[in-house]
Amino acid sequence: MSVEDREIAALRRLGLTDYESRIYLVLIRMGQIKASELSFFGQIPRTKTYGAIKELQRKGLLRVVPGKPEAYAPSSPSEVLMPLVTKLSRELTDVEVVVQDLVLAYESSRFVKRQSPKGSEEFWELEGRPGIINKLNQIFRDASKSINYCTTAPGLVRAYKAHCEILERVKKKGTSVRILAPVNSEVTGVAQEVSEVLDFKVLDKPFGENFVTVDGHELVVIETKPDDLRTDQGADKAVWSTNRLLVELHDQLYDRVWNMLPKAKFPRQVA
Repeated sequence: MSVEDREIAALRRLGLTDYESRIYLVLIRMGQIKASELSFFGQIPRTKTYGAIKELQRKGLLRVVPGKPEAYAPSSPSEVLMPLVTKLSRELTDVEVVVQDLVLAYESSRFVKRQSPKGSEEFWELEGRPGIINKLNQIFRDASKSINYCTTAPGLVRAYKAHCEILERVKKKGTSVRILAPVNSEVTGVAQEVSEVLDFKVLDKPFGENFVTVDGHELVVIETKPDDLRTDQGADKAVWSTNRLLVELHDQLYDRVWNMLPKAKFPRQVA
């Protein structure tokens, strides 16, 4: 009997050592057997077998069958390994989002810093939170196709205070209005209210930047200082752009993340 390298490699990715993988695969194929048989069929030194058995027992991958000598039986892969696969899948999704975020940040800095001096026809600088909020409201009023809004947890509260009425109004006219933001205990109530009137999904982690795209041809990237709940003051800075490639890049990333996330769900509040 030989243990397949491909299977061992897969189990190692789930956190098992080489010896643990060999023992578990032998148990899966042969069922309940003794330690001496595990050592022989798994091609494992006898001195290493018992240590690997104890680790597999600790990880819930095998159970001890009392006797003289005692034997060992495998646990169900669906019960023990599938949760690990799910966890690994989520981690890979998080990594993919981070990489996409880095691509976005790289492209944004390349366009803004190298190709957009003050006065550029496709880039304009905005300063001060109240002024940026007013500009966003102006852009939102003119939206006819789509608004994609990505922000932080405090930014969600600011968006609710400053833009929710306008966003709700344009959505009723047929504009797609989507918001992405993390949610913590301090903003859960606001998040629930937003989700009742707009399309809202919860981010596990915030992006490296706050941004809004409108109708596929306008982009506002915002740096918030400080990232608090106030709308009347703040030393925020923003870049407003109509650069087609940059807007499309943000929209593509937004769509990718949006499609990976489930619809936001909140517990019903009891009156």
